[in-house]
Amino acid sequence: MTDFRRLCLEAEEKSEFNAAPDDMDDGQQLGHPYADEIKRLEDEFGPFANGMCITVELKKLLEICPRRRRRKDAYRNLQKTLDEMGVTLKIKSQKG
Repeated sequence: MTDFRRLCLEAEEKSEFNAAPDDMDDGQQLGHPYADEIKRLEDEFGPFANGMCITVELKKLLEICPRRRRRKDAYRNLQKTLDEMGVTLKIKSQKG
């Protein structure tokens, strides 16, 4: 076996040994783009439950989860993510 191949195999063994098991659940989804915002909303409105509906004014939502674009449609992807979790986010604005 060549030295290069031996080094590659050793590196693979070490990385497999240090890797976390696939079924390990630390309670958070790593890299979820809306994890911080979901946490803030839960802090404000309580733990989420399936079928929950949150109605909030745009002004208040901008304080909880700031956006550069200060419109309802800036939260469209957050609404979709919450909808997949069984939570409906309704945003009221003065413009309708």
